[in-house]
Amino acid sequence: MATTPPVAASTPKAIPTAVLVQLAGVLLAGAMGGLLYWVLAKFTGTSLPTVFGNWTALILMFIGAMAGAFGVFLLTASDPTAIRTYIFAAVCGLAWQPIITAAQQLVVNKTVTDQDSKMSDQVQQIQAANSSGNVQQITTAAQNTVQAVNNALSLSPSVTDPAKKVEIEDSSRKAINELQTSAATVPTASVDGLKKISLAASNSGESNVALRAIQSLDVIGSNATTQKNAQVAHTVHDALLDLAHNAHDSSVQKQAQTAAAKFFEH
Repeated sequence: MATTPPVAASTPKAIPTAVLVQLAGVLLAGAMGGLLYWVLAKFTGTSLPTVFGNWTALILMFIGAMAGAFGVFLLTASDPTAIRTYIFAAVCGLAWQPIITAAQQLVVNKTVTDQDSKMSDQVQQIQAANSSGNVQQITTAAQNTVQAVNNALSLSPSVTDPAKKVEIEDSSRKAINELQTSAATVPTASVDGLKKISLAASNSGESNVALRAIQSLDVIGSNATTQKNAQVAHTVHDALLDLAHNAHDSSVQKQAQTAAAKFFEH
């Protein structure tokens, strides 16, 4: 019987030499821009970072090289075979501060988009779990949803794009709504999750999300009081008091304190 020859393991393709030469040219042009920044600062009396001492010029050349690469390969679709690309890389090195800031924001926006997609997936999972009525599935989905929301909220302070801020808020609200629904089956996990989201939102400057989570806790507690479920009402009360004491936003603290007053008093 003929045997099947083993499949050779695929080896990663080497980067073409021409591409490496173009990259080196862009880095060199950017470094020259960084050096020009240092020269101009010396002649114009512009303050330079003193922390690097005698290494300042070299550090600025390195930063300029990175800015040139960011500008050419990340922020634009420049043609690396054109002379103007290397001139642009030098300009990026000279104006390294806004270039690096723009590159950082691009990465942050991409991360927010990816995290927003994860939140959407988790919302769908908790929706399906709520429909199934399976306690374990709902608990797991609730915990995963809270983690996804808080990961997105942690990015909020570094986001400057208003559209990305809206993405985080909208997806967080949808998750909060599903956690409020899941409280009918897994009240402890849902209340704990809403408290964590409200606290993370407050500490990240997303007060609207924090207040929306408190509203959901208020609804859960009110329903528990109506149904004479003292244990759940007590859990909600404690969660709200925790928020009132630990949230960084004063409006969140006040709202949590007001909501907690409706339930058990210690």
